[in-house]
Amino acid sequence: MKRLFFCLAILASSVRAIAINMAHARRFEETGTASTTITKRQDDWDVERNELTSVAGVGCKPITVIFARGTIELGNVGELVGPPFFNDLDDLIGADNIAVQGVDYAATIAGYLIGGDPGGAQTTADLLNQAASNCPDTQIVLSGYSQGAMEVHLGEAMVSEEVAAQIAAVVVFGDPFKGRPFPNVDSSKVMTYCFNDDFICDDLPVVDTYHLEYVVDTPAAATFVQGLVSY
Repeated sequence: MKRLFFCLAILASSVRAIAINMAHARRFEETGTASTTITKRQDDWDVERNELTSVAGVGCKPITVIFARGTIELGNVGELVGPPFFNDLDDLIGADNIAVQGVDYAATIAGYLIGGDPGGAQTTADLLNQAASNCPDTQIVLSGYSQGAMEVHLGEAMVSEEVAAQIAAVVVFGDPFKGRPFPNVDSSKVMTYCFNDDFICDDLPVVDTYHLEYVVDTPAAATFVQGLVSY
């Protein structure tokens, strides 16, 4: 078991850098060279987003995104999927219409191997309750990548039907619980992105490059969300 932990950690760490470079390369191709300005907004690659829980906050926005990062990713939204997804949402919906909150949890390999970190699930549920209570008119977008998708499944199942009614969309990437329904969210509001060759999506503890390439799906994911929200 310790050897499995070690192999997973080494593999994930080594190929994560490749995926991050791919994500930044895609953004560079979209926005052009430094001397060519073709976009009005600078992409945000921050790995920490706390626009729901921070003292200053950003006030209630039409849309609140709650995102759970993958195993061993940095910050509370990670690097591989969260930031590019938020940037795509900003491009389509407008950054002024969106608040982003990451799920603070350990995101360890051990948590993944037991079927999701219980603390992360509780934090996800707490954030859903907080968003619904503090901003009763906001439309919640619940999203997660890899182990974060597990936390999304587990956390959503812990909230009341009234709170779940505020969830406008659920988007999961590289989901180890692929095919498992969200009890209080209609399937028409759920989108799952899983490569056929991603072993994690088959609930196998093997991280390959497919599992690290979901940046290619974030534009489609943002378009899916755009079709389900108003702003």
